[in-house]
Amino acid sequence: MKSILALAGFGLISATRALCPYAEQALRDPDFVKRHVQKRDPTEHGTMKEKRQSGPGNIPFTTFNENQEIDVTGEYAWRAPGPKDIRGPCPGLNALANHGYFPRGQSWSIGGKPPQTLTSPILGAGDGLSGSHNKYESDGSPARGDFYLENGDVTSLKINKFKALYELQKDAAVPNYDLATLIKHRKYTFDLSKSTNPYFFHAPFAGLAVANAAHTFIPALMSNHSAKYPNGILDKETLKAFFAIFEAPEGTLTYKPGWERIPDNWYRRPLGLVNAYSPASFAQDLVQIAAAVPEAVSVGGNTGSVNSFAGANLGDITGGAYQTSDLTNPKKFVCYFYQITLAIVRDFLRSRSLGSLLGGALDLLHNQIDPFVDPSCAKIANYNDAFAAQFPGAALNKR
Repeated sequence: MKSILALAGFGLISATRALCPYAEQALRDPDFVKRHVQKRDPTEHGTMKEKRQSGPGNIPFTTFNENQEIDVTGEYAWRAPGPKDIRGPCPGLNALANHGYFPRGQSWSIGGKPPQTLTSPILGAGDGLSGSHNKYESDGSPARGDFYLENGDVTSLKINKFKALYELQKDAAVPNYDLATLIKHRKYTFDLSKSTNPYFFHAPFAGLAVANAAHTFIPALMSNHSAKYPNGILDKETLKAFFAIFEAPEGTLTYKPGWERIPDNWYRRPLGLVNAYSPASFAQDLVQIAAAVPEAVSVGGNTGSVNSFAGANLGDITGGAYQTSDLTNPKKFVCYFYQITLAIVRDFLRSRSLGSLLGGALDLLHNQIDPFVDPSCAKIANYNDAFAAQFPGAALNKR
């Protein structure tokens, strides 16, 4: 069977609009969903001792294999969702469902309540990501609206946001929505939230980690790694396909909710764990974001009016374990990402009574991130969320 798209990259518990849980596993193995959460065999894709072929910082891939092509024929041919099928804000999960890599006829989505038989400790018991604002869904999305501005609708794509991204390569001889382009878009989305949303909030996990990852995942995991472009290229047609955007001859862009698709002749990243978009890869990309958009690696928010953004002291939040300056160090950021997840996991996993599922979530967290974490990482023993009181947006959608 042909290997498939990894739209959820490092498959951590940091699920978000573009950070889609389990997409890589499901595309690699359609039976994964049926088997639900299970521990990954560390030998499945090689070992961490292998030399990385596509490290951060746009280091080229050196391999190409026809098995990277995505099968979008036969049982995996695209089909529009039916009237009872729910599609959510994650382009990856929507595309998977539309191609039959997830059950087409079931409401497998993060836009609403997933079927209980498929509910994972990552998605939460019954809320879906659209009910997780400030937990792992955040303001400042690449293409979705802010919770307050859209009356809680964080599922619908906003054409103005997509158009802002799309036009960044308007006059390019060879359009490519690479990391440099998405960093420019990150500046736009952060400033847009700050200047239009009086309740904009950038949380220690959902904002700092997930919202930034939502931007970096676009070039990292939607790019087409064909024989011609083994290091990947994300052109206009591919971008539009993954975001369910249709362009009229005169240039008008239209969004068809739930119509995301995997393009024909699309090749995922080279196979093997060493080529995956890992926490370490994301940490390297975050350093580049921080250099161009330093506010994007801050914790804080507007204080009830637009353009009133105030930062919070990360040292106070983490009990002195981490400072904002630590986040520009890839090694320390991976540590922070791991530790902040552990510090708040019990909060964002108890949106509904999860009981024993918490243990499964923690197991998955350890399995996925542990290989990248330095054992000497500073632990967040005293997570202090009192800082959030000064930001009215922090209280939105509390459950």
